[in-house]
Amino acid sequence: MNIENEDLKQIKKIYGEEMMHLCRSLFSTILEQPGLLYSLLEKNIAPTRNFAFDIKENSLQEAFKNYIYSFINVKQEFVSTTKTPFELLKEKGYTLYECHNESEIQKFGKYYQAGEQLCTFKPYENRNERCHVFFAVKDNVDEIIRKNFLNPSRQDKYGTSVISIQFTRGDVNTLSIKNRYNHKVKNPDATYSNNLENIIPGLTSSFEKYYGFNINQNVNGYSEFFTDDLQYVKANDGKYYRYNEEINGIYYCENNIIIDHGSVIDKYAKEKERYIVIDYFVLDKKDKKIFLYDNRIGDCFIDSIYEIGDIKNITSTKDKTIIIEYSDGKKVHIGLDKFNSIISYKNDYVQNIKERFLVWNRGLMNLEIPNVEVIGNSFLFRNTAMSTVKLEKVRKIGNYFLGFNIIATTVLLPSVEVIGKGFMYHNEFATTLEAPNLQSVGFDFFEDNDRFNIFTPQSNSERKR
Repeated sequence: MNIENEDLKQIKKIYGEEMMHLCRSLFSTILEQPGLLYSLLEKNIAPTRNFAFDIKENSLQEAFKNYIYSFINVKQEFVSTTKTPFELLKEKGYTLYECHNESEIQKFGKYYQAGEQLCTFKPYENRNERCHVFFAVKDNVDEIIRKNFLNPSRQDKYGTSVISIQFTRGDVNTLSIKNRYNHKVKNPDATYSNNLENIIPGLTSSFEKYYGFNINQNVNGYSEFFTDDLQYVKANDGKYYRYNEEINGIYYCENNIIIDHGSVIDKYAKEKERYIVIDYFVLDKKDKKIFLYDNRIGDCFIDSIYEIGDIKNITSTKDKTIIIEYSDGKKVHIGLDKFNSIISYKNDYVQNIKERFLVWNRGLMNLEIPNVEVIGNSFLFRNTAMSTVKLEKVRKIGNYFLGFNIIATTVLLPSVEVIGKGFMYHNEFATTLEAPNLQSVGFDFFEDNDRFNIFTPQSNSERKR
């Protein structure tokens, strides 16, 4: 039986299971106040199931904890004492142990029943790296038998006969008091409401003085939590939205939301069955069209789709592939990632790519356009994800082809004759450029790259290094 906090249920529903686990580990004290944690999240963070992953990926757990606590005044007046935590807990019938390493933590696993052991004991947790870990064990612990407590209560005699007192490492040492029942009771990580005074008055002051901890202090001014490391923008409604791309003050967000100079454009979110916002385009499955939300951008990706013929149908699959089907049976495939950014494109029919093809897209990894012969300027100009470039029939390439790509190692252009200026000029790692028919190149050709080998360029090359 796993008794779940109602706030955590709501957090799981709106922000995902990973966020639920993160909140349970960081905010056990706040979870003692029903509705508080969820209301703080709901007021400040727009629905997203990726928030916890973004926090962990950028190692911002501590900053996120401080950000949430900055909304709450949790400073209390505590009883002052000159006694050590060991002395105070001994008065309450406990022996206190400080764990200095993983092996010392594991020694206390013997006190927990199968299925009730703390996550602390899982070897991959490396709890001692993140927390100061203590165990307080009742002196008569062997006399307190689990089978005598068939209806466990968080603070009954068995549940509190062995407690783990843990303080996060960092400037603010957030406290968690963990119960012997673990998740057999409600919110076991907030035993005694995570208030040491509820065990014995003066225990908070004692830990602070003896170990120099900063316990339950109110932390202000943590709005900088949303730095550039996190792609979130604050809209006029006061909430932060996760965005994929910002162009000209317009943020293209997940869940079909667009933030236009602060205003929340939720038109497409209200009809998710009809619309999909992909990168900075809007796909209309009902009217069978794709268009730019902001026409000032200009992008010939749309032309590469329309020039094939009349669109018969647009569908999307469970693996986030958009299939555009034409009246004559031809199909184009667009692959999306979990944020609805374009990561793959397969179009067997387009022959001429005009200027600014997916010029703002960064994440395209797989490109199949086997019959293209001419490519205009600024082709995938900001792409940073393609590792192999293969365009077998291309004869002419314009300026700034893959200008910001730095990871491609192999570039196969067996038919190319002419390449404009700025060709992959930020790339540093390409080792092979196969271009046996190359006759001329413009300025800044592979400007930052000193590794590649060129196959038989012609004598009238204008290459400048």
